[in-house]
Amino acid sequence: MSLRISVTDQSPIHANSSSGESPLLSVKLAQACERWGYHRFWMAEHHNSGIFACPCPEILIGHIASQTSRIKVGTGGVMLSHYSPYKVAEQFRMLEVLYPDRVDLGVGRAPGGDQVSSDALAFPAKASNSQAFSHQAHDLVHFLKGTMEPDHPYSKLIVTPQVDAAPSLWMLGSGSASCEFAGTLGTGFVLAQFIDSRTPADKIFNAYRAAFQAAGHKGSPKTMLALAVVCADTTEEAQQIASIRAYSKVLAHMHGIRDGFPSPQETAAALKKLSVSEMDYFNQCMGDIISGTGAECRTKIEALVDNCQADEVTVVNVTYTFEQRLRSYELLAQAFEMY
Repeated sequence: MSLRISVTDQSPIHANSSSGESPLLSVKLAQACERWGYHRFWMAEHHNSGIFACPCPEILIGHIASQTSRIKVGTGGVMLSHYSPYKVAEQFRMLEVLYPDRVDLGVGRAPGGDQVSSDALAFPAKASNSQAFSHQAHDLVHFLKGTMEPDHPYSKLIVTPQVDAAPSLWMLGSGSASCEFAGTLGTGFVLAQFIDSRTPADKIFNAYRAAFQAAGHKGSPKTMLALAVVCADTTEEAQQIASIRAYSKVLAHMHGIRDGFPSPQETAAALKKLSVSEMDYFNQCMGDIISGTGAECRTKIEALVDNCQADEVTVVNVTYTFEQRLRSYELLAQAFEMY
């Protein structure tokens, strides 16, 4: 099976590293992923987080591009609600000039943080709401393509550097509204199934493709499935690694504890004492993670792709240590015979 596999990295703050070290570990991981044959390496955006350490993916991907030679780099994604579409277009035009044909711009509607961080990012103005996102995304597409309508108030703006090529543009989402919007705009669409694996990928991708075709865009619609995957040398080890991430979600979403990942010992002890509701949520989170040996993970990924006919897969991996994260991507690359 010829399937492009990519990486979306959240720059997790591991137990044996600091938030200052985490972005540097992302660079190290990107270099390894290039050697192992991954197609893209994207950075996610998070604010006011004690778990993730990349608030500005547009800066980090520029550095990653300078430390690699072939792998495509991008954002998964820029949380556009915080930013001026004009400024984002300028930033990514510059990246395209510096690293031709290697830059992807993925944008998302979610804030990547809490209300306090959203207010601080917007200050002294007010944080924008979800209704403004469609206008921002529309303007960003036209700034990048140089196709702004003549009657738009910003139609006479020059987006520099002026180059013929534009970064590959993707919309991130987890439901039908996002996919149809992406299709209407003519961007690629990434379904964040690592957030909720119960999302019907086949129906959502079909709705995206229909919207893309109905809008009359040139070219073909592009679909990418974003999956949480943990590979290890044994099934049991993979499940144990995945359980730490799943339990950290229980702590974050049910108790507001977001200041680091619990240790294997803490997780094992806590799982024996969870309430019914906590265990239900833990099991749901475990269900959102594909775990196992490389061969087992490949089989599960291919089954999902066959069902929804995704063009590509991008893998999200959050582990307790960096060594586990590195090993997981190595095993997956081996399983898909990427190198």
